[in-house]
Amino acid sequence: MKILVIGPFPEPIFGVSLSNMVLTKGLIAKGFEVRTINTSTSTTISSSHGDWSFKKLSFLKYYLQLFKVTSSDVIYCTTGQTFFGILKYAPFLLLAKVLNRKTIVHVKGGYLKISYENMNNLKKTISKRVLKLYKKGIVLSESLKPLLEEFLGPEKIFIQHNFIQQSLILSEKEVFKRKDFEGIRIVFLSNLIPEKGIYQLLDALDELNSNGIEFEAKIAGHIPNNQQGIIERMYKIKNLEFIGVVRDSAKADLLSWGNVFCLPTYYSMEGQPISILEAMGFGNVIVTTKHAGIPDICTDKNGLFVEKRDVESLVNELNYLTKNTVWVEETCRFNLIQARKLYSEEAFVNGVIKIMKSK
Repeated sequence: MKILVIGPFPEPIFGVSLSNMVLTKGLIAKGFEVRTINTSTSTTISSSHGDWSFKKLSFLKYYLQLFKVTSSDVIYCTTGQTFFGILKYAPFLLLAKVLNRKTIVHVKGGYLKISYENMNNLKKTISKRVLKLYKKGIVLSESLKPLLEEFLGPEKIFIQHNFIQQSLILSEKEVFKRKDFEGIRIVFLSNLIPEKGIYQLLDALDELNSNGIEFEAKIAGHIPNNQQGIIERMYKIKNLEFIGVVRDSAKADLLSWGNVFCLPTYYSMEGQPISILEAMGFGNVIVTTKHAGIPDICTDKNGLFVEKRDVESLVNELNYLTKNTVWVEETCRFNLIQARKLYSEEAFVNGVIKIMKSK
């Protein structure tokens, strides 16, 4: 089976680009012939991700690679969730339809349905016709199936959860050797865009300090060009360290150091954050929101839920954890075992292969 993977690849590193990279390497390792078309139009992250810009016209050059469709059996696309994000895959899909190739769309977020409903009638018609060209669809969890129900029959919609990078994994013994449960160690690991809840977290840490509540915190991630002022904001907060972008062993070190992973996201394009799965796989309590597909992978057994955009809710839950460190340690150990069993890289790649091979 010859497979063509179309979508963004690093750089920049974010959920979708990382997923495409891992899938491609996994398919090749299993003996499949894989070609790729990297649709990234920028090497940086923007907090206005999804908005139109003339810079995105650079995507036109990728149509020079249309010939790759002709020599592929399966065309796998990680579609965008805006009108332009959907439309830009149309030429590949139209050629695949003419050649009767198997086409699969993998929706890696939770915004598609809202985006579609907010379009004008013309954009809706075009988007629907493009999305109906796919023969199968994949979503990240059960609650996200409605994203594709307008375009594909229920028998054509499959579920495949995200994964924890195998290259990051340390032994359980090594992870807990690096942890300390005398107090809470808070980690934020994501792109530092407002909708990820970073400003609510900074306000909450300020309040914890004002109330004399002890904690340590480390924040890691890429800062978009239009959010550079956040650096000065972070440096003013006691007990907080900003460590920039982390990868590979540095990421494993950070997640092994922490015991509380905090992502109070309300990001409109959120699906199922890989960062949450990674944090669980490295033994962290999760503090997050009931947003997008998060409740499908994270329950009260894995951590605590806070209200969106609510600083006081965040302060209350973090304060609760400082007083319940025994529960923190128990939950950290539970999360590590559960996440490594359910969300391995191998399970992700095998799951996608199974969907590709299905009739």
